[in-house]
Amino acid sequence: MMLDEARLFLVRHAQASLGSDDYDRLSGLGRAQAGKVAQRLEPVLHAGAQLWCGTLRRQRQTLEPLQGPDGRVQQTSDLDEFSTHGLVRAALRNADRLERPVPPTWQLADPVTHLDELLAWFPCVLAAWQADRLPDRQVGSWSDFRERVLRPGRSWAAALEQGRSVVVVSSAGVIATLVAELAGFDLPWQRSLAVKLYNASVSELRRVEGAWQLVTCNCVHHLDGDGLRTLA
Repeated sequence: MMLDEARLFLVRHAQASLGSDDYDRLSGLGRAQAGKVAQRLEPVLHAGAQLWCGTLRRQRQTLEPLQGPDGRVQQTSDLDEFSTHGLVRAALRNADRLERPVPPTWQLADPVTHLDELLAWFPCVLAAWQADRLPDRQVGSWSDFRERVLRPGRSWAAALEQGRSVVVVSSAGVIATLVAELAGFDLPWQRSLAVKLYNASVSELRRVEGAWQLVTCNCVHHLDGDGLRTLA
């Protein structure tokens, strides 16, 4: 990869352990995906890109192969994902406020087998949350989530304007929100992207005359030919 300009690279964490008793850790496949991301971004990392991630273990484990000798990382809970379990719990409690029926219990109990059905349903959960129809103290509000994930953006813009790229490892909801907000897409687009982001995908933005511009979105060319493309 050869770049003549600084860019913001948004990396979704590699595959975690869906369906296990501890989702927040990379699977064996996820560790292989993380290694592929490191290979793709090696020129950017070698040039001294800033590294950022959230505090969740799956995010930090994805970042490990990307770290240079000094190990410097800006770690912030601003980049942590919302609580998917919390949103599902709130959706079940407020099913009458959703625009489509809740999947049957046997699908909810087996997210690995029924991932396609659950991903098709989840945008309506996000839509209800964004419209303040799913109150939940643990989850918090959409507006608060949006505000916190956008907080680091000023630092990233400053780095790019100084000619330094930034690599951010986070989760699907965070990255979809960042891409939509920075590049100027609406909430339906954001919800669609949130359930289509591949594990270990890379999205790139650049600064053009003080504004963000989307270069690539949800790119997984670095995972081609290895059976490494996964959505969860």
